[in-house]
Amino acid sequence: MPFNIALSGIRAASSDLDVTGNNIANASTTGFKSSRVEFGDIYAGSILGSTANTPGSGVSLQNIRQQFSQGNRNFTDNSLDLAINGTGFFVTSNGGDRQYTRAGAFGLDDDGFMVSNVGARLQGFAADEDGNINGTLSDLQVDVSVQPPRQTTLSEARFNLDSNQPVLESTGTEFTTDGAVIGIAQQGLQEATSTTTDVGNITTPINFAANPTTFQLELTGSSPVSGNGTVNITLDASTANSVQDIANLINSEIFGAPSPINVQAVANGSQLLFQDLTEGVSSTITVSGVTGTNDLSTALTGAPASVAGIAEVTNGYLAQTLEFEGPDGDVFNFTSERDASAAQTASEMNALAGITASAQTNARIIAGSFDNSNNNFTLNGVTLTSTTLDGLANEINGLGTSQLAGISAEVNSTGDLEITSRVGADLRFGFGGSQPPGTLDVIGRTGTGIQTVNTNTEDVVVGGNLTVQMEEGYSLLSAEPSVGNLFSPLTDDSFSEVAINAFDPADQGTFNHSTTSTVYDSLGNPHTLEQYFVRQPYDPNDPSTSPNHWMMYVQVDGQNVGDPDPTLPVPENTQPTMASFNVHFNSDGSLNEDLTDPILISNWTPNNDDGSAAGALGPLNVLQGGQLPVTEPPSSSNFEISLDGTTQFGSNFGVERQDQNGYTTGRLSGVDIADDGIIFARFTNGEAQVLGQVALANFNNIEGLKPVGDTSWVQTADSGEPVVGAPGSAQLGIINSGALEESNVDLSTQLVNLIIAQRNFQASSKTIETANQVTQTIINLR
Repeated sequence: MPFNIALSGIRAASSDLDVTGNNIANASTTGFKSSRVEFGDIYAGSILGSTANTPGSGVSLQNIRQQFSQGNRNFTDNSLDLAINGTGFFVTSNGGDRQYTRAGAFGLDDDGFMVSNVGARLQGFAADEDGNINGTLSDLQVDVSVQPPRQTTLSEARFNLDSNQPVLESTGTEFTTDGAVIGIAQQGLQEATSTTTDVGNITTPINFAANPTTFQLELTGSSPVSGNGTVNITLDASTANSVQDIANLINSEIFGAPSPINVQAVANGSQLLFQDLTEGVSSTITVSGVTGTNDLSTALTGAPASVAGIAEVTNGYLAQTLEFEGPDGDVFNFTSERDASAAQTASEMNALAGITASAQTNARIIAGSFDNSNNNFTLNGVTLTSTTLDGLANEINGLGTSQLAGISAEVNSTGDLEITSRVGADLRFGFGGSQPPGTLDVIGRTGTGIQTVNTNTEDVVVGGNLTVQMEEGYSLLSAEPSVGNLFSPLTDDSFSEVAINAFDPADQGTFNHSTTSTVYDSLGNPHTLEQYFVRQPYDPNDPSTSPNHWMMYVQVDGQNVGDPDPTLPVPENTQPTMASFNVHFNSDGSLNEDLTDPILISNWTPNNDDGSAAGALGPLNVLQGGQLPVTEPPSSSNFEISLDGTTQFGSNFGVERQDQNGYTTGRLSGVDIADDGIIFARFTNGEAQVLGQVALANFNNIEGLKPVGDTSWVQTADSGEPVVGAPGSAQLGIINSGALEESNVDLSTQLVNLIIAQRNFQASSKTIETANQVTQTIINLR
């Protein structure tokens, strides 16, 4: 009997050593739970029962109890390392076998599933595209592929518009040049000539001291008027050895006279000329009262009549005086300069208070008439070498910011070359150089005559037209002469109302507030959404106006996105217009949603930076059926703008909120897991997406779980059914991401247990040794 008792003790001590050794071996195992051995004594019994003095029969192993106390947390840099703070187990699936563990060292496999070190897949609740968590337990997967783009279908913004902002736009009056000469192609000399008298050839030398010459030289009809008059010429004191000497002597007399005239003597070899110093004036030079017998006197006596000067070709515009009246009753005049370009006149008028002028010049080279085979065609003095109208258009446009600033050209549908000066400079056509000229036909204003350029000495000039705007309160009283070649007689029909300082996205002085944000097309390309706010006028006596009224204008990438206007002529009736929306506020500054327009951007064609189509979804305008709400998934580029919460208070403009639901393509940059187990995937496009939620399980009797290795347990009948839920719910703990739960083994305690187990083993062995000696003693009795 003692042998069996001792053997049971040895077996119990051995089990104790096994459990203690296992605990010590797993002191560094993540999520390991230590165990302890629980023993019970053994008493032999019979049918007749036993007495109180019955000795025991040894010891038995009753249970190896697992200790599920919380282990310490070890923080790491891996967001997929998870530790449970509190009760519960991670749920894994290993080949379909449901297991439970506290070891949260997870990673991603090649399919993006979250797996343990042995490949068991972590279980949780998946999320849909909108991040909504469902209640079905499944394998958790992090999609490591490229996140597809999402098109913007809603842009949400909340602003404060400054109620103290002034109304920038007003109503003025506009009129244009409509005189008979406006835009007419004028043909004439490239360079002006001077009035000239050809005296003829003079033989030198001439001794004027021995044979003097006197005569009178008269100039009439020249400019300036002060240069007209008569001078007496006396040559009696020198010898002229050349015609140039004669010219010098005469000029000394002219310019030394008490009242000089605007004439100069010029030597051309042996020929003597008198010329008016002012070019282009049809003046008269007269020689009279000649005395003397020398060769000069003879030539002067027979001098022919002068040949009048000819002006170079101009736009043909004459001076005209306009009389304006300002809002305070002050009257002021403006006089245009003769032959001035429309650009010059507009510039001078813009210096006037309350007056704004713009100018433009248009001319056309007729298809089939252009011949520039000698490459000497000139436009505004710049030589152009192209021999075709297409090539000429490219050449002109290439110089549009330098030598031909502000000038552009385009071949129209009939093959004519349309040339435009956007600033109203004169357009001068000609041929230059020593090579023979080509030819071309030029027309200015439509319906006027064609001029042909085919010499090296003559040009054709086309002048521009003016548009004059007068601010509110200004008026034009009269024009002098009333029938000028700039303005025809002005009547009420000559004037039209026009918006002054009307909204222009390129002019910051025409809008009160502006802001930009980013939207995305269906391919994920970013685009700039521009919103402009313009305060609208309010007149209590005008029922068509209302207080606290603003207009919001919208562009995308600087292009119009408003629906086409079918009332416009072709092709404008199919082109985008400026998108504008009424925005109204209540007297307390809150948004008046009843009067504010629904804001649908329904005519946006996404383009690349170079203006070419991006290939993304195109618009569906209202005429084609576009409407709110925008359908999901989108079938067009349409998107809504929400101004909910926008205010109009007496403070500076501010952007209080700006968001939209689109994004570009993104790659996974990281994964975050919250305390409640929600898994957030972060992408390189700045987006975060909910991928799912880690599930935890608990049991009524966790000590009834069966360990299966790899720090995992499986359900048994003793454990009961698992209660699965979200971390932090019911009695389940929360999750710490970037941390691991260490083993709960206390090495100090286990080493003490090891000594005790060793002592127990040795003592039981001693019991066998003693029982053996007693047995031997009994055997040895005779």
